[in-house]
Amino acid sequence: MNDYMNEENTRAPGRMQDAGAENAVTFTKEELAGAVKVPPVVEQDLRRIVSDRLEQCGLYYRCFSRIKTAQSMARKFASKDLSEEHKLQDLIGVRINLYFDDDVDICRDIMAQTFDVIEWSTSKRSEDEFKPAKLNGVFRLPSYLKEEISPQTWDMCIDDTFEIQIKTMFFEGWHEVEHDMRYKGEELWSHYPGFSRYFNSILATLELCDKSMVTLFEDLGHALYKSGRWSDMIKSHFRLKLGEAQLYPEVMQILNDDMSRSDNLAKQIFRTPRPILIGQLLSRTRHVPINVNTIIALLNESIFHDDRLTEVFRRRDVFNDGREDSEGESRHYELRPFRRHTVFQMEARIDGNRLKTEEEITDDLLFRESANLIWRWIGMKYGVLFRNMPQEVTTYQADLLAYHIEVKYHPERHVMNMHVRHADPERGGVIWYSEASLHEIREGSEERGKQTPGIWIDVINGYAQPDLEDSATVEEKSTNFSYPGFYKNIVDTVGIVSALPCSGRRRIIREEDAQSVADAICDQERRFPLVLIISKEGRDGMMDEDWLMQFRVSDFTRTVWRYAHVLCCYEDVGRKILKLAGDVRFSSEPQVPRFYVYWPDGTQDDFGADDIENCSFGRHLEARGDARTYDIVYGGQAFYHKIVTDLRDWNVNANMWKGFQLDVMTDIPD
Repeated sequence: MNDYMNEENTRAPGRMQDAGAENAVTFTKEELAGAVKVPPVVEQDLRRIVSDRLEQCGLYYRCFSRIKTAQSMARKFASKDLSEEHKLQDLIGVRINLYFDDDVDICRDIMAQTFDVIEWSTSKRSEDEFKPAKLNGVFRLPSYLKEEISPQTWDMCIDDTFEIQIKTMFFEGWHEVEHDMRYKGEELWSHYPGFSRYFNSILATLELCDKSMVTLFEDLGHALYKSGRWSDMIKSHFRLKLGEAQLYPEVMQILNDDMSRSDNLAKQIFRTPRPILIGQLLSRTRHVPINVNTIIALLNESIFHDDRLTEVFRRRDVFNDGREDSEGESRHYELRPFRRHTVFQMEARIDGNRLKTEEEITDDLLFRESANLIWRWIGMKYGVLFRNMPQEVTTYQADLLAYHIEVKYHPERHVMNMHVRHADPERGGVIWYSEASLHEIREGSEERGKQTPGIWIDVINGYAQPDLEDSATVEEKSTNFSYPGFYKNIVDTVGIVSALPCSGRRRIIREEDAQSVADAICDQERRFPLVLIISKEGRDGMMDEDWLMQFRVSDFTRTVWRYAHVLCCYEDVGRKILKLAGDVRFSSEPQVPRFYVYWPDGTQDDFGADDIENCSFGRHLEARGDARTYDIVYGGQAFYHKIVTDLRDWNVNANMWKGFQLDVMTDIPD
């Protein structure tokens, strides 16, 4: 069955530049906008990860992020010598502004421990030159976030990386002015050295301010140490965002009594470098409140080991002290049940048609390969939270507040069931979940009405939120349409069948394959909607698709191929398929050209050239913040968006998932 379709090759539309480095390419804004699709969750997740790490250690900072626009990318391609060897690396950018100069190196180390570093670079300055200093890091995108970005992105000389810029607040304040008025406007200064020197002196003052702030607080901390003001000394020396907790009287007494020793505890606290304390905060398995008591407790655990302090902090339960008195926990909230909202589901047989191996394709091999892909996806997404997660797939269960993993694995029976969930980092009260079941249908089995033996996968992706009766609006489930990364990996690297094999390239049906397509239309096991596009033959012998206007069959195929089949054919083959499929509505001479959608429930839609020409669609344009803008498109472009939306709406509402439902069950089955 794999050989019965012709597939058209596609290439990125880049062009060689007339000048510049050899092999350099450029793209237009329109080409980049059409190919590069970065969901907001990618930028939001990166910013959340960075902010979580900096919050955990109490640094003073501000964090910003952006996704590079198509216009900005086009300018960079035009001005830089970008190529397959030297790709654009800052598709997503995160900027960290720090309040203290010595936090730059600390932040650099934190980011290096958090992400996979590609390279670091710093501003180059001579000894007599002053200009805003920044530290740039290029990092590999986490795999689960890379999977959210459109695959066509990587054909556009764009690297699967993102950039982090680290600067101090003093220099950040003037960086944009300096960049626009000096770096981009050298002609302003070329004949006026006096003004340029004046500008340098201002920048020199800002650099001195950065250094002086650190010196000021260190000197203040030493004065506070001399005065025996231990809490204020800790605040000044460590310069972290501290809670309001007061120093325990017992601890104050111990520090006071210890002053008779030359190497007293207070002196040891003051002499402890900030990076050591920050390292202790980051090494905790969960965030701890940062205050004068927890700081001394952490340093005592790692450095001092003073039995008196140990006893006080044990008795006080220092890392949980005060939590029960928080205002938030004293409030009363009306608890409401969660309602599940499906954003993707599928039921399909895994057949290995895309598996690259010299081994014999057996059910055992298909099960092992698919189980390993699911397990690796769980590890990439949740492994940073559950560091004890085994490397090899196995039965496993772990919980951390709103994060949960549960896997039941029985390779001898070819059974794997899994459920994972996590809180949405941007939307309070929303829990995302993914569930999957790998299992074998054996010869003669009537399980769930499936007839074809083999390894099957059931998968569902969705979110749950409280069922609020007074909710003003209910968000369309298809607007959140997304499949989990492990499903994509199984489809792409192993291969699935839903009456026909999945294919991400355009398929042109020949006469000898008409029966196979007709059988697929009638196949009750099919869960993929089947799109059949019948076109007349043009004067040049090629398929005439002018009637589709801007529909772009190849782009449409790449968008929907993991949950719908897209097939094209000439008029004579199309008529034969319709006849073999027993389409009673078109048993007589059907109108051609025609666009058919055969839904898995047995219903069907068809559209002609007039339907496409007269189609209009209100397309949502992604925008930052809460601002949502729409535009109306017409013709083939509108028809493209309409059919994609119809396919996704059908998927999320099809009720395919027949697996375990954790809103009514306490455990996933074996």
